Amino acid sequence: MKPPVLKIALLTGMIALMTWACRKTEHYPPEPSITYRSFYFRDSVDYLGNKILTGTLTFYFIDGDGDLGMPDIDSLLPGDSSAANLFFSLYYLRNNNIYPADEEEVKTPLSYRIPYIRMTGRDKTMKGEVRVTFFYINFPYDTIRYSFYVVDRAGHQSNTEETPFIILPPN
Repeated sequence: MKPPVLKIALLTGMIALMTWACRKTEHYPPEPSITYRSFYFRDSVDYLGNKILTGTLTFYFIDGDGDLGMPDIDSLLPGDSSAANLFFSLYYLRNNNIYPADEEEVKTPLSYRIPYIRMTGRDKTMKGEVRVTFFYINFPYDTIRYSFYVVDRAGHQSNTEETPFIILPPN
């Protein structure tokens, strides 16, 4: 009587394994999609030992064809936005009016590079979180907001997300 139980158990196990192996993959559009997650401040120390304020922005992304990220290129100059794939705009609040900030005035770049990630396997969908750290040294504003988007290797631009207004802690 035990062999039929063994056959049923093996058959049930094989059906479960086949069902799991044949599960459908979710399909997403080739354009990346991003979602703002959080922003927080932290006191830090720069390379010279000076105390500075840093802010870390976190966002979630999904890219259906898995081509987000750029390979390293050794010949780039610092700040070369032609090799960037993550773009920020900074706005500040003054007297209840919102103004775009000048990148030279804030002395920090507003375009960055998400590094290349090689996707393997059948499902090329890429999902994950990106964290970007900003340094606030002699920063001219006290209330800011970022808007940002990404561009994948095929040139597909994501939606644009923005942070809520962020109040910088006093120095």
